[in-house]
Amino acid sequence: MRINRDSFALLLATAAVVLVVALGFWKTRGPSTQRLVRADEKRIQSLSQLANEINARYKSRDKQLPDALTDIQRAKFVDPLTAQPFVYSPKPPNHYSLCAAFAASGPKEDRNRDYTFWSHPAGLKCFEFTADESVPAAPYFYY
Repeated sequence: MRINRDSFALLLATAAVVLVVALGFWKTRGPSTQRLVRADEKRIQSLSQLANEINARYKSRDKQLPDALTDIQRAKFVDPLTAQPFVYSPKPPNHYSLCAAFAASGPKEDRNRDYTFWSHPAGLKCFEFTADESVPAAPYFYY
């Protein structure tokens, strides 16, 4: 059977589309992994907001770290997948850590900002904060 020019062009275009789709899934690691990455991004945003609240409470309460998270904070700032509150550990006089379990490593570096403070491996990661210093800016992701 002889292949004419139109059939060859159709075959070549189909192969190109399949290749581009396959490379897209390889680069983004697929939809299920992207859901986990998005959950990690939400964890970072929540940790940043919680750290800002703890710092504000520290400054308004005669420079005393809270012994534990309030019930409102434990309900408001939770892991997006497990709905468990983050782990808070005060380290007097003005240091504390917030811990969370991450599904994937990240976030990657942004050309405009440095987010190395928020870089993390997959698994448990604790971030160390000083209550009288500003919280490092968290990456903001557009959805």
